[in-house]
Amino acid sequence: MYWTDNRAWSPFAELRSLQREMNRLFDGYEGGTAMSRFPALNVWGNSENVIVTAELPGLDAADIDISVVNNQLTIKGERKGDKPAENAVCHRCERETGKFVRTVRLPYAVENDKVLAAFHNGILKITLPRHEATKPKRIEIKTN
Repeated sequence: MYWTDNRAWSPFAELRSLQREMNRLFDGYEGGTAMSRFPALNVWGNSENVIVTAELPGLDAADIDISVVNNQLTIKGERKGDKPAENAVCHRCERETGKFVRTVRLPYAVENDKVLAAFHNGILKITLPRHEATKPKRIEIKTN
């Protein structure tokens, strides 16, 4: 039996396909819980700050712990269950509950003592000022 496909075989395409499948298989598998990708984060950076936003619906600000150590931001907390009654039977349970920890490496050093955090409508916004040494500096070119 011969291979009759007209497309050229590429080992790199096969490796990319294998990588996609492995990423899909292990996506969210840190410690074996689905909560490892909670909360969903966005991280932005500009010349002055790193801005991190996190989706934390149903939590209170008092339930969230934020720390910055060695250019890593850690958000910890616990999402409590919402079971309506003791005799209720769950027919679908997609909202994970329990403790969560999410750590993200920041793109550059920040001023740890100047970090600001605000929590509104389930969105946590953390503003981390860039360390002065990491800010871009304009270099003047001298001519003769």
